[in-house]
Amino acid sequence: MTSSNQNRVSRFFRAAANSINFAFQVDRLAHTPEDAFKARGTTRQQAIRDLIARI
Repeated sequence: MTSSNQNRVSRFFRAAANSINFAFQVDRLAHTPEDAFKARGTTRQQAIRDLIARI
């Protein structure tokens, strides 16, 4: 395998890992009780917006 092909494969798996991580974080937010957001002084919608802003 050439260096160029290794870089493509590496980028592919890095992007896949990032996508899976993002999905897990969104799922975690979706299943967090509303009281937890109130205790933090925020809302579920704002937490999701903040997560999206990190992309």
